[in-house]
Amino acid sequence: MSADWLDRCLGGYFQLLALRCSYSKRRAGRLLSNLYLMLVILDLVVQMRSYAHGEEPMVDRMLFFPKAIQAVNVFYKLVHALIALFALVGCQRERRLLQQLPPTHATPGIYRQVALEFLMVVYALWISFFDSLNAGQILENLRYVFSSQAVRARYLQMLLLVGRLQAQLEQLQRQLIDCSLDDYQQLRSSYAHLARLCRSLSQLYGPSLLLLNVLVLGDCLIVCNVYFMVEHLEAVPATWLVLWQAVYIVVPTLVKIWTVCAACDRFVMGSKILRQQLSDRRGRTSEERSQIEEFVLQIMQDTLQFNVCGIYHLNLQTLASMFFFILEVLVIFLQFVSVIR
Repeated sequence: MSADWLDRCLGGYFQLLALRCSYSKRRAGRLLSNLYLMLVILDLVVQMRSYAHGEEPMVDRMLFFPKAIQAVNVFYKLVHALIALFALVGCQRERRLLQQLPPTHATPGIYRQVALEFLMVVYALWISFFDSLNAGQILENLRYVFSSQAVRARYLQMLLLVGRLQAQLEQLQRQLIDCSLDDYQQLRSSYAHLARLCRSLSQLYGPSLLLLNVLVLGDCLIVCNVYFMVEHLEAVPATWLVLWQAVYIVVPTLVKIWTVCAACDRFVMGSKILRQQLSDRRGRTSEERSQIEEFVLQIMQDTLQFNVCGIYHLNLQTLASMFFFILEVLVIFLQFVSVIR
């Protein structure tokens, strides 16, 4: 599979989920793509509005749990609408960003992520169809599958762009091995350009990633509600389908967060390796040593980091902190359950 063909397939998939505007050179194609995004946003707003107007007072305490699950589902639709709005507003910036990056390299890791995406689409459609046979809400289930898959596909978009930046960084490392005195200025310019692309990517996807990470807590809430529903089978109907739905919600999201954080961590480590390569070089002349020191200082001052709205960085340390925070919330939640009993 060529890189261009893979880019076209994934680009079409992202456009179908209303995550990206069309990159067609024709004005009519861009107009139709923008119209599609606006229609998706309008439909999501109508769905959330109907849920808000159809809300009933929760008299029975047991009814709180399915209501909470439904609220998290509505939050998925809200996040999807916001991501589609971000794509509509930042379409020009994303187009310029992609033009400055090489095509997606078809690596085994990318194939695994695409296979996971395909399996989750098939699994979600199967769950939706099976549940519709009992409840008869096929349209509502398909709408939820559409929003949930779009929200998770945003991680795949971020992963592909980080992979493109990683390819440029590896090329810069190879150029440094056999560079001469006249090449240092060009390498420094390439590194500065790479740092600008890294900041642009953080600014473009930072708000979306912040919302997606907040959704992890909502997914955790669904798991806790499944626990309650299984404990109160007489009050709230629960089947193994509910458990599998919770697995479908939690596991792919955690896998994608881990993959994106690991990719960002490798990219940051690549900049450290580049700095170590420069430190190990012994300049033949004083001018070359001066160039090396200035390059090292530039890497230290203009570090390659992916930050999320200036709040935290995407790396494995952030993933560990998120994991321990979820564990702490679960412990508090179980203590609250024991007090109620």
